[in-house]
Amino acid sequence: MAALVVATVLLPLVAGCGGGHDDADPDAKGTQAPAGQQGGSKSADQGSGAFPDKGVIVTASCSVPASNPARVTVTGWDPTTWERTVSRTFTVPAEAVVAEADDVASPLVELCADNFPEAGTSEDGPRAVAATRLRQLFDKDFSRMAVVLIDRETEATGVGYVDTSGKLTKLSGGQSEDFGDTPREENAVFAQDGSAVWFTETDSSDRVRIASRSVAGDHAVTEQAGGDGGYMDGAHLALAGDPVRGLFGKEVRVSHDGRKATTFITGRGFNVADVPQRSALFKVDGVKTTGIPFEADCYPYGWVDDVTVLCGPRLDEADDPERRNSFWTLDTSRLDGTADLPRGAKDALGDPIIPATDRKTTVRAISPDGKQLIFASLRGTRLEFFVSAIGPGVTPKKIAAGGADKALSVGDVLEWR
Repeated sequence: MAALVVATVLLPLVAGCGGGHDDADPDAKGTQAPAGQQGGSKSADQGSGAFPDKGVIVTASCSVPASNPARVTVTGWDPTTWERTVSRTFTVPAEAVVAEADDVASPLVELCADNFPEAGTSEDGPRAVAATRLRQLFDKDFSRMAVVLIDRETEATGVGYVDTSGKLTKLSGGQSEDFGDTPREENAVFAQDGSAVWFTETDSSDRVRIASRSVAGDHAVTEQAGGDGGYMDGAHLALAGDPVRGLFGKEVRVSHDGRKATTFITGRGFNVADVPQRSALFKVDGVKTTGIPFEADCYPYGWVDDVTVLCGPRLDEADDPERRNSFWTLDTSRLDGTADLPRGAKDALGDPIIPATDRKTTVRAISPDGKQLIFASLRGTRLEFFVSAIGPGVTPKKIAAGGADKALSVGDVLEWR
């Protein structure tokens, strides 16, 4: 059976058990300038040393005060004690796109949307574990954050990055012609080795190009891929594999080995794709994908291993009463592209992991070895957090440490490593 059967919940949790103002010319290529301060102080590390390679849950939250610059705080938490291990704050440059009103796509907009650092919850509970693109706002050790920059007069956009000292590095140049199309670079994400910022650009005919700019040298553009972006409203860019490829699609979540991804395709629902050898658009008649059958009722939260996806109900509640507000696994290697689960492969769909209840539940984190998950449980207005083994019929255990509420009720969980 595809589900990973674990007899007991592993407590305590062990992550890694497997695993001034900007006075520079805004259009100057490669300009380095301090982030817009608007009276605020520069960003700074609030912990010592690098982020641990394992045994840490990394969260990100965004604060957008009225009289100071927006700030993004990335924090590492020890999942056995729920104490902070390291924290870094990035001051968002004044010209960075941070709000939906700019009508420019950036993972930073998603991170900062309704994402203020006060504990609490909406009636829908906290967000699910972050999609791949949110993690890729940052390089591997969370020392730099990619940003989309906008010229408020011309509405031209370009890409760059800010570091924890508050220094902004602009990678894009200005408009190269006196009369021509307005540059519209968006969806900025970092290659995890920190070598380049990748982005997309869509022209007036809906053609999308995927490209990158090196953080070194003159930041010249490297073209990666292009295609018709029609019917791809709401798509974003994520990176996968080694060598890295850009994947433009909706709700893209990349497997641990970088070889597979789940994505939502308009007209087809959720699909599983083998990551192609080159950058690509995830759409109908684009790369080859295998549909997740309607019968599986699967909203893919993320990958348990290189072939197994952790699912929850696609809508508010599952049709199957035994799966109500529960989670289960799906072995994607058993799918054959038909609308139903393949005959003789019903066990590709794992049994419910936690008991069915009327609580609203959301997966917040999946352990790097795929054996545990942390989920939020909302009953009325009371929010609680639980840990569970990833296996059928387990009894989840409430996380009692006080620090867990602070860590898990705010912002997005980017990574458990």
